Amino acid sequence: MNRQFGALSGLAILLIVLNHAVELALNAPGNAGYPPVSGWQHYFLTSVQALGVFAVPTFLFISGSFVAYAAQGEPSRFSRKFLISSLRHILLPYVVWSLVFYLFVYLLRGERYSPLGYVKNLLVGYPFHFVPLLAFYYVVSPLLVRIGRSLGGVLVLTVIGIYQLVLINLLNPGLLDFTFPSTFGWLAVPVLRTTLADWAIYFPLGLYYGLNARRILPRVAKFGWVFAGLTALLFCLGLLDAFGAVRAPLARFLCPLTFVGILPGVRRENIPALRFLERVGRRTYGIYLTHLLLLNLLLFLLYWLLPSIFQFAILVSLIFLVAGSSLPLLLMEATARGPAKPVYRYLFG
Repeated sequence: MNRQFGALSGLAILLIVLNHAVELALNAPGNAGYPPVSGWQHYFLTSVQALGVFAVPTFLFISGSFVAYAAQGEPSRFSRKFLISSLRHILLPYVVWSLVFYLFVYLLRGERYSPLGYVKNLLVGYPFHFVPLLAFYYVVSPLLVRIGRSLGGVLVLTVIGIYQLVLINLLNPGLLDFTFPSTFGWLAVPVLRTTLADWAIYFPLGLYYGLNARRILPRVAKFGWVFAGLTALLFCLGLLDAFGAVRAPLARFLCPLTFVGILPGVRRENIPALRFLERVGRRTYGIYLTHLLLLNLLLFLLYWLLPSIFQFAILVSLIFLVAGSSLPLLLMEATARGPAKPVYRYLFG
């Protein structure tokens, strides 16, 4: 497996924390009785928050590559036992921290659901959106591996890409200049339709790359600057579309696709803050599952102790970014050294 992917996973989780940090900082002033963030600060923070669009696609691409790596081991580690173990370490921490989150929002916000509502939340991935999609792809990965080793892999990727574009159109009426007839509605499958519309292509793409890396990598690396230029262009177009300056509705969906084209060609030794990002990269799933809860707890404490700080949205964003990335690490490292060490994998994956 590509040695740079550990650090890139660390970068991806920091982008997710940054996204949530900025979102909370933008919403907090109004809830604290202060004017909303406006002017250059609003545009700056919104632009920074938009970097989160690359995070989940990176995770899914690397996860697909990891499955491909397991399938090609000598001897292969890709077995029913491997899949069951992987799913267990994905789903058990997901259920644990989802339930903790539901308890938290019930106690602090009065947010409650019926028993069926809680089951629905778990199925669709509230608040951890991409986990059910990741679990689904692990379940179907034996079929994807079998197809990915043949020329049919390109055809399957094409079909998945077209399906994702159809879902984007179905779930975002008016986004494009045409809409599919209502008879296409059955394509929007329950539970996964939203996450498939956002990220359907990335796990299969990573898996196909991992299975065929020796053949694909030289070509991809050669066009790294092309992918980088397209990513920058599409990202800027997506921002301008969000600000109403131009109309480019697909740009925000396409820029992560060109971005993952850069990943295989990144050289590990050229990544800044490599050791730190690799340390974070080893804890990505635990950070993902715990940071939102810890950030909301910090938000509650600030509302109570120092509400005036919400007038300074950039400062609050930085505080949340540091807290959201460091507190989960401290929690996981304390667990790994303490009496709860035997259940660490079941808490943090």
